[in-house]
Amino acid sequence: MGQNLFAVLLSTIKSRFAGIVSRLKLWLSWNYIQARVIAKIRDFFFRILDVRPKDKNDYYTVFGWMISKRLAYAVLIIVGVLSLWYISATSKVFANFGANGGVRTYKYNSVLLRMAKNTVRIKGKSGYLAYVGEVAKGYCAGEGNLYSPSGVLLYSGGFQKNQYEGDGNQYYNDGQLEYMGSFHENLYEGEGKLYREDGTEEYEGEFWRGMKEGTGKLYDAGGNQIYEGKFSSDNIVYSEMLGKSAEEIRAMYMGKQVLYEAGDGVAGGTTVLMSDIGALYASESDEGAADNEAKASTVYVLSNKFQSGTTVADDLSDLKQLFGEPYYEGNSIITLPEAVAVNVLNSTRTVLNGKVSMETTENYSDDIVVNSLDDQYAVYIYSFRRGDLIYSFVCRGKGGNFEFYGITKENDNEEGV
Repeated sequence: MGQNLFAVLLSTIKSRFAGIVSRLKLWLSWNYIQARVIAKIRDFFFRILDVRPKDKNDYYTVFGWMISKRLAYAVLIIVGVLSLWYISATSKVFANFGANGGVRTYKYNSVLLRMAKNTVRIKGKSGYLAYVGEVAKGYCAGEGNLYSPSGVLLYSGGFQKNQYEGDGNQYYNDGQLEYMGSFHENLYEGEGKLYREDGTEEYEGEFWRGMKEGTGKLYDAGGNQIYEGKFSSDNIVYSEMLGKSAEEIRAMYMGKQVLYEAGDGVAGGTTVLMSDIGALYASESDEGAADNEAKASTVYVLSNKFQSGTTVADDLSDLKQLFGEPYYEGNSIITLPEAVAVNVLNSTRTVLNGKVSMETTENYSDDIVVNSLDDQYAVYIYSFRRGDLIYSFVCRGKGGNFEFYGITKENDNEEGV
């Protein structure tokens, strides 16, 4: 009986206060609070944006112009709200500050990046992390790292106005080191080392405008030094060997060489093939010299392209643009060094009229005596002067492309070949 009375009393109390409890739950719920706050904000903006003035006291007078006070307030509030939204959307200041060790993250085109200093993170157009490093006035400036969209490090070192500047390392797309040294305006300039994609060193020395320029050393794929000397526009200055003895050239070129000696009845002295640098030189004894030592009289470059600065020539019209009209042209019976050049080139591709027939005796694998060669094998020569040097380009016939060329000093050979 007592339990029934208690239950009746409890249900009566609940029914009396159910409305109050429901209201309390409603007032304390987050959705209700959020809705009320939004409604208040909306009403506030409605009142602010009601820019219609009621009397003359609702105006500002500026240089004779009547400006509504409510309109001015509304403009200020709108600008403020848009500014807060832009800051939040572009830089995520509130969300990212303190992350990444306190380093802020910006989009590449963020206005706020122009005001950033010291170390930042910059995202590229597609949202990947493109740069981590120092900035100034919106530019990458100082020390930093540049990354590819796949996250591979492309460059690490100095920057100035978004360009590589000073000392740094540049990497291939797979992350392998490509270059280590000095940069200027994104290009190799100064001292540096160049590496192949397999990681072996290719060149160490001076650069200018992104090319080998000055003194440097070349290395083969095994890491062995093969050449030391001057470079220009990414190429060896082959003319530097002219007038030097075999011993002096050997101090410059350390790679594999093969000696071709002219036998009885064959003109041409001695020819030395330097296969690791794609060249050979011809030398003869100078009977007028005190030591009568053989000196390099002509250097042949086994390339069908000639480069001068950034201009590359591979046919007669290009050569005429570089040199002007040839001072000599005509058919010529092939010489010993030219025959060696032709046969070396024909070992990988067919050039001119194919290989030159010759009878040889091999004293050693790198010492060959040429007893005879085809004295009917003809080539066509175009010779050009530049300073005291003569460049002779060897072609199959008149007006054709050249296959290789020789360099000699004018006082050594007036005909250029």
